[in-house]
Amino acid sequence: METRDLEFLIGKNIIDKYRSDAGRPSVFEWVGREWNLLDEVWPPSYSPGGELFADLIPFGEMSSFLEMGCGVGIMSVLAALAGCPSVLALDINPAAVENTMLNAARHGVAARITARESDLYSAVKPGERFDGIYWNPPFLDAPPDALDSSIWHETMFDPEYAKLRRFLREGRELLAPDGRIYLWFGEAFGNPTLIRDLAAETDLDLNVLKDLQLSAVPEALADAFPAFMLDAAQSTEWHLHLLELKAR
Repeated sequence: METRDLEFLIGKNIIDKYRSDAGRPSVFEWVGREWNLLDEVWPPSYSPGGELFADLIPFGEMSSFLEMGCGVGIMSVLAALAGCPSVLALDINPAAVENTMLNAARHGVAARITARESDLYSAVKPGERFDGIYWNPPFLDAPPDALDSSIWHETMFDPEYAKLRRFLREGRELLAPDGRIYLWFGEAFGNPTLIRDLAAETDLDLNVLKDLQLSAVPEALADAFPAFMLDAAQSTEWHLHLLELKAR
């Protein structure tokens, strides 16, 4: 099976598992706090990201922060709680925009957070610049003709990493002086030097803030592998990174 076909199958299985989970809570606990969860928003517990290591991002030193693909809004809320006075949360999913503001209100930081429906940076206004930009992007490549226009496929797949390339290229131009891009990314399939290659393409220097090396399939993915692939996958080296990128 081609790598891209395998990645599509894994992603589809993850989506199907979530969509069939009748026990999804409307409120869940994550990083020591409680969060609202709307039905059409992807929960962090299905794909843990950089919020697990948010203390490594200097939110308190920022005047402005942008969270891309905000989902339930955890990083936006954590940035506001840490003292960042102006937070912009963007998501292509309108339910995520609503969900983020629900959680901003829950944690008492709604005055610091603005949430907008956006296709990557399309909702950023002229002149807006950011000290920090964060994204936990889709990890999986997939054949474009296998995808539909659902929010679930938008969340899970990035054919040829076109979204990630655009995120870095356009994000570089939206950074304030000495601003940083923060990226949570996982690598197991395909090109293990993908992020370094893309950083070089977009003239960004890369610093690894956190590197998790796993010798087994991450728990969030284990049930998604087809049985005939699981043994091979368990012997694959998995890397999960929290990365910091800055303009050269």
